[in-house]
Amino acid sequence: MATKKNPCAACRIRRLKPRQRKKQRVGEFRELSFEADVVFRAPMQGEPYDDFLAAFSHFLEARGLLAGGFGGAMPLEATGGIVAKADRGSATEEDAAAVVEWLRARPDVRDAKASHLFDAWYGYEPAAARL
Repeated sequence: MATKKNPCAACRIRRLKPRQRKKQRVGEFRELSFEADVVFRAPMQGEPYDDFLAAFSHFLEARGLLAGGFGGAMPLEATGGIVAKADRGSATEEDAAAVVEWLRARPDVRDAKASHLFDAWYGYEPAAARL
């Protein structure tokens, strides 16, 4: 059984040309993202949840970010997803803090938190796997 190669191994990255590192998003072209978790005050579903997602989407677009996930079986008491830069590049700690601040300012959100920054292409580990 062959072992899986680590695409981010330093010895492998040194062998790649800049064009290859950019295409594979490793080395200096690595892109970081973070996971955001939201807990609602009351179970959300239907139009209130759609309004929340629309407002969240507009906020993220204004910061040059995009999100994936943030769904589940209705009614939602909590949800979570990944937030990353909309174009090439990395989300920052300031982006994570701004997202948490915006979420906590909403009247329908009880709590929100963001994870540490991780490699968006090769470093995602679901919360269940981290326990």
